[in-house]
Amino acid sequence: MLTEYTDPFNTDGKWLRGNLHTHTTASDGTKSPQAVVDHYASKGYDFLSITDHGRLTDPNNLDPRGMTLLPGMEISLGRTEAVTTYHIVAVGIRERLPYTDFDPAGDPQRAIDDAKKQGGVAILAHPYWSGLNINDMLHFTRYDGVEIYNSNCEIYNGAGDSRPHVDSILAEGKRTLLFATDDHHGTPEPMKIPDSAISWISVKAEPDPASILASIKAGKFYASNGPEIKGITIEEDTIVAKTSPTRSIGFLSAPSRGTKYWAENKPLIKAQYTPRKKETYIRVEATDENDRTAWSNPIYIQEA
Repeated sequence: MLTEYTDPFNTDGKWLRGNLHTHTTASDGTKSPQAVVDHYASKGYDFLSITDHGRLTDPNNLDPRGMTLLPGMEISLGRTEAVTTYHIVAVGIRERLPYTDFDPAGDPQRAIDDAKKQGGVAILAHPYWSGLNINDMLHFTRYDGVEIYNSNCEIYNGAGDSRPHVDSILAEGKRTLLFATDDHHGTPEPMKIPDSAISWISVKAEPDPASILASIKAGKFYASNGPEIKGITIEEDTIVAKTSPTRSIGFLSAPSRGTKYWAENKPLIKAQYTPRKKETYIRVEATDENDRTAWSNPIYIQEA
């Protein structure tokens, strides 16, 4: 079995927790940029990107409170088959992407390409919430990753879990990194819990912008809203996953493949799986007793 996988667990660096999708009063959030920075710093985060709609926030104008701040923005362009817009989160860019936000005639591919030209990371945001289908997601190229989970979309609309969208494009051969983000807005509504400091990525890097961005691009991270993934190794033809105590550990593939293990008398902290023929990728999920999940990036497989 031949595999392609970037192992973040046995590389140099520190584990850094961060959120890459955040809004402030500069667009449609409820807290000022500095208040958002203060809030995430108080929650123990190591890095943050403010990604207001159509606007690039200069981190140099903010007190980082000990965090690493990455410049970013969100831009919404084009038309999907459901007549919604594509939302692109661009992190690590140097200049504002020169497009009118929510322009149905705008070209998302140009925005993705421009973000990449600036050395940034381009993420396809909340595909379930945006009403994207597999054709929409395969139409564009060169985006670095997809939000597999979005806290705000789950809290406000129940549309934050995009695992079926991710597996659909992976099954078609699309290679993508998997992100969990808050998409924090802070809009108060009855019977809504706060949408901040819920989901994140844990990146193996040094605490500076260049190192964090390089590790993200290389896939040296996993996504979570609770559990830890402590290691994923490939031992001969078997994938071994180690986690914090969990209720289940899944080895997800598609279509209708992979497997999932459940705790019986005590929590699971380790599981292993030998991929079967015709499985072209495996991604690991670990879910705890509170239904919080950690998601690995995909391991791509070729038959020897």
